[in-house]
Amino acid sequence: MKAWEDLVSTALLGTRRRALDRTGQPAAIRALTEGIRDPADGVLTTAALVTNYRRAGQLPVPGARREDPAEPDGRPPVPPVARERLARLLHANRPELLEEWLNAVAAAGFRVPPDQVPQLAEKARSRVPLRAPLAAVAGAVGTWLGERNPDWAFLVATVADDNDDAWQYGTPARRQAWLARALAEDPDAARAALAATWRSEPADQRAVFLGLLGEHLTEEDEPFLDAALAERAAGVRDTATHLLGRLPEADLGRRMAARLQDCVTVRSRELRADVLQLTRPEADDTLLRDGVRVPHGPDQGTGRLRAIISATPLGFWAKFGTPADLVGMLVEGCPLPVLRDSWATAAIRQGDEAWAQALVEAEPGGRSTAALIGVLAPQRQAATVAKLARGLKVEALTRLILDLPQPWPEELGRVLLDWVAAQQDHRLVAHAATLIAKAVPPACLGHRLAVIPLPGEAAPWRRAVAETLTFRREMHEELS
Repeated sequence: MKAWEDLVSTALLGTRRRALDRTGQPAAIRALTEGIRDPADGVLTTAALVTNYRRAGQLPVPGARREDPAEPDGRPPVPPVARERLARLLHANRPELLEEWLNAVAAAGFRVPPDQVPQLAEKARSRVPLRAPLAAVAGAVGTWLGERNPDWAFLVATVADDNDDAWQYGTPARRQAWLARALAEDPDAARAALAATWRSEPADQRAVFLGLLGEHLTEEDEPFLDAALAERAAGVRDTATHLLGRLPEADLGRRMAARLQDCVTVRSRELRADVLQLTRPEADDTLLRDGVRVPHGPDQGTGRLRAIISATPLGFWAKFGTPADLVGMLVEGCPLPVLRDSWATAAIRQGDEAWAQALVEAEPGGRSTAALIGVLAPQRQAATVAKLARGLKVEALTRLILDLPQPWPEELGRVLLDWVAAQQDHRLVAHAATLIAKAVPPACLGHRLAVIPLPGEAAPWRRAVAETLTFRREMHEELS
């Protein structure tokens, strides 16, 4: 309607700069506004009349019908007390605890109340970690809403499609969900589907799909991963190299070990530590084929050496000594931090506990220490962190705690809570304690930090830790 467009333009520009054109208005509206002398009053009155005119002149939509309801969900809703806690979580804006609550609801076999799914979906729009657990507990109601609101399409990601439409035509979230499900239920079909569309996938999606493949990795995946080493996208190459590192008999490891063979010697010296002598490899086209791309510059040789060591099976080093022996040797021909960082990358990829333990003990405050601790078995994780807590300064230990891979095992959670309980008030301790209270596993929530009454002069962070542990314990009890 031209009359409405003219009204909007006049209102935006102002009546001093533009006069309202009444010629495009219906005759009935012109008759009602002819006597208005104030231009601003005339615009507002005309806008009200035109609005009513438009509403009154609309015809019913033919063939309209009610939407079909969502499919029934046989799971019971969460208990009333848990529903009240959900309202508190939404009001307090604590996304990390909300994610834990959603996962606990899914594990207990409940579903969230349908009337709260929209509010939860709005939270999940801006917080990606909430999407998967919400889709799991929203069920059919979430699917119904996600199909009608593009902003909530992630709620449709868990629909179990009976055909390949989700893979061929679905959104990225649905395609990822289809591949994850197919790899578990029909791995041969999933791998065939991925190979068929691989060349047309965007680089970021290729890296994601490789990550999903890594959750079901087998020796038969080696040729596919080996071909991915030649990809231009660094993220795809890095993911492929990481996954091949988990295959102990992969040919990539043998090729890297063969390159490294002529670059490593150990020189013994009487009454003094042995020397590990490294030689930087020369560039060749086969390195590019194996995904080694080093930027031009004076440190190209060191960069190639780092990439080769990182991708070489750690068993290669056995002929030169034990992990503890090697990390204690003097090093020539390569900066010691580069060598240790390369060993750490290999230990993390290959899940080698002996190397991880040796590297942590050699450099407790290293930048890879937290990730290396994640390689260890639960009891060794706990023992190692307890030892580090006695030797590291609070600043270094706090950084380590913040970087420890999650989820934490129960043994590690108890060690960290005991450490918090023994600390004096300190800004960094308070920061670490806040994370610890949110991250320890449910089995640790009965720790004395949560059950001992606090004195009136206790620091605010201590009260916050006790409240978080208590809140989480009650949250799990309500769903058990």
